[in-house]
Amino acid sequence: MMSTQKLEFDAALGGGVTLPSHVPTYQYAAGALQEINALIEEAKLPNSTKLIFQTLPKHMRRRAMSHHPKRLPRKYRAAHKCQMGKAGNQPVNNKRPSRKYRRRPKNLLREYVRRQRKHIWLETHIWHAKRFHMVDRWGYRLPYASCDKTYRACYRASAEHCLLQDISFYSCVQLQGNLEELREGFARLSSAECGLSIAAKTFTSGRREGSIELFAADQYPLCALQRVSFMWRPAEQDETRRTLWLWLHPAGAQAVINQLLIVFQLKSTQQQQLPLEAAEDKEQQPLRFWTHTQAFQLNKHYASEDNSLELLMLQQSFNRFRLTGPHAQRVLAASLRAYRPSTEGTPASQWLQELDLTEQLHSQASYWESAQQLHSPSELLSNMILGLNVVDPRLQRPSQRSKATKATNTDGNLATQLLVDQPQCLPQSCLWQPELRARLAKQQLSIHAYEQLRQQHAVVPGAPCAFESQMQPVPLLLIQRPGSQQAQYKRLGYGSGWDVIAPAHYGMSLWLTFIMWGARVGGLREFDSVAREAGAEHHLPDTLAGQQQASLAELERRTRYFRLPPNKRSNYRKLAVVSPFTPPWQQLVRDWRRSGEQTTAASFYVLRERRLLQCLQECLQQRQALPPQLPEHCLIQVQLRLQARGQLSANALICLPTQADCKQRWRQLKHADQAPVHSEPAQPDLNESLRKQLRLEHKAQLKRLRGRRVREKRKLQETSTKRVHIRPALTAQLVREQLDKMCQLWLPTPPAETRDSVRRQCSREVCGYVSSAGFSFVEATNCGVGYVTINGLRLLLELTDKEQPVMCLVRDADSRDYRFARLQINLSVAAQPY
Repeated sequence: MMSTQKLEFDAALGGGVTLPSHVPTYQYAAGALQEINALIEEAKLPNSTKLIFQTLPKHMRRRAMSHHPKRLPRKYRAAHKCQMGKAGNQPVNNKRPSRKYRRRPKNLLREYVRRQRKHIWLETHIWHAKRFHMVDRWGYRLPYASCDKTYRACYRASAEHCLLQDISFYSCVQLQGNLEELREGFARLSSAECGLSIAAKTFTSGRREGSIELFAADQYPLCALQRVSFMWRPAEQDETRRTLWLWLHPAGAQAVINQLLIVFQLKSTQQQQLPLEAAEDKEQQPLRFWTHTQAFQLNKHYASEDNSLELLMLQQSFNRFRLTGPHAQRVLAASLRAYRPSTEGTPASQWLQELDLTEQLHSQASYWESAQQLHSPSELLSNMILGLNVVDPRLQRPSQRSKATKATNTDGNLATQLLVDQPQCLPQSCLWQPELRARLAKQQLSIHAYEQLRQQHAVVPGAPCAFESQMQPVPLLLIQRPGSQQAQYKRLGYGSGWDVIAPAHYGMSLWLTFIMWGARVGGLREFDSVAREAGAEHHLPDTLAGQQQASLAELERRTRYFRLPPNKRSNYRKLAVVSPFTPPWQQLVRDWRRSGEQTTAASFYVLRERRLLQCLQECLQQRQALPPQLPEHCLIQVQLRLQARGQLSANALICLPTQADCKQRWRQLKHADQAPVHSEPAQPDLNESLRKQLRLEHKAQLKRLRGRRVREKRKLQETSTKRVHIRPALTAQLVREQLDKMCQLWLPTPPAETRDSVRRQCSREVCGYVSSAGFSFVEATNCGVGYVTINGLRLLLELTDKEQPVMCLVRDADSRDYRFARLQINLSVAAQPY
């Protein structure tokens, strides 16, 4: 049975239904398009809290999607970038260039130039950077030590074999002028009491390289600058204008140059005054100058008003390599082959033919071939300069690394003959001519061109080719170094060797050849170790380089000290050490001056006068009292050697022993006891409780501030619909102030201006400090170089028994143990070239 008939919607309302006869398609399409766009926007930005990359299936997710949008599918990248931008994370858009692109020669060279904006590179930088720890020193990027453990190996190389070092960072300054003007000028900058002057005949002849200590003008013995090496160009007949080269350490090179400009009244030629045509122009226009930028002032030039004297800085014009050890003779003999015009090809030696140096080259080659037969460079004339033209060092390189063969000397009188029979042209070299140096750089055959020619002409690998005889020779300067000359307390001849000066662009060719013939490479660390083994020190504490090195060492020690936790730090207040990081030389000299004189008058300096040093040495040997007329504000350089076990480090205290200490030493010698002679009693630290209290208060304050920020976050989170982050701490200033307070409470107060603040800082009177120390392989014990005061040395002689050697007490700054060390005066304090 059927139900009641269902009515339509419009019919139930009582209306009629009329259908249109046609449908407008454009209106239908517009409406549909709006619906589709709305669906797409809703799909892109869903109402869920997930990120775009979190909505993907698990098999498509990647860990790097949150940082790299390209890991996502292309259709989701725009939305993902929008989300990252809202979160404050900008995506990485720049793609790193490929290694192939970066290693192109043009791009690689551009990158090397960019990296040399702050620090200069040596020619051997790339070789060192792959094998050494590099440090920034004196405006250069220099190798410090090998990445391998080569400390003992470098010592064996310097003592028994050959140690190679690159010292091209030394600046070369050229002076040209009359000999008398140069003599008078350097007389104001130096003193004859320290040794031979710069104008001595043995140096002006050009046969030997000399060294001289420079001071500020008319300030000797104060205001020491540094010790420099120099060499004179051999003079020709009736030559009045002489040329002098100074080799300066970069730490004080600019200070030395400034003093030279003042003494010789030199002005820069890079600045020229523009002439004004009329007087009215002078009133209208100010005085103008034109100058080159610093990038174009590689070789700065200065001259006097009448151009009688000129100064030229030859930066990056030479390579200087140092070979140390008895086998340096073998390495040079195998690496350098003297060039003889009669046997070598003539096209490459065109500039030699223009100079007509055939006889000179033959004489120098014959002398060098005879010198190669000696066993050690110490058998030749000390500091001898030998000019030599050699064939390209690449032609002398072996196929694999090997040791140079031993010299075969059958004539026992060869060394004497070489000392007596020296040709007059021996020190002459083409390196003194600037035009020739520029010509050598332009005509050098590059490594790439050389290898290409080898591939074309070499029939058998390693066999010589015909084009090699046409390669231009290389002029060199060889300088002999005698090494240690103090046989009474150091190994005689240790540190002897050769210095090789080569023109620019030939550094790597020589460097690789020396290495292939068995030389071991060292860095800056080996300079200090070789000097310590020879009983010397490069930078004295009263020079600019010494003061700069001391400040850097102090900063490094202080930083390392406060990097340790409090329970690992040495408490210098309890150890009774007033200056734990650097020796207070000024206060030490002030405390040891006599009471009748002023305590803050003159500054200290290191005694360099040889006559007084020899007098002091004789007084120590004969146990006589020191003469009373010695200056009291100077320091004496001494050699220290521990008599028993123990450790000696830099900044250690040199103290005077007492009678009880001497008796205790005799008891220990009788029973073979190696214990320390005396231990410093612990001193009270009044700031210990204050430090603990301040530390607890500081931690409580930081905790209180953090709790306040957390409460603020929670309060804001209650009324916010978004996630609220905790407010930044902004406590950097508070932490910095707390650190400064703790540093002041940890370290003892600086030495006051009162007397005996340094001298009587502990239970034993302090008369000096150790500047450099370490284990000596030559002495097989701990040795060091230190400085003591005159009055302290005088009192030490009075306390020492006449039948016993002069002994003093030494104590490290972080130790309480006093141990005896033998003390000797260093007579060669003013004879070290570097």
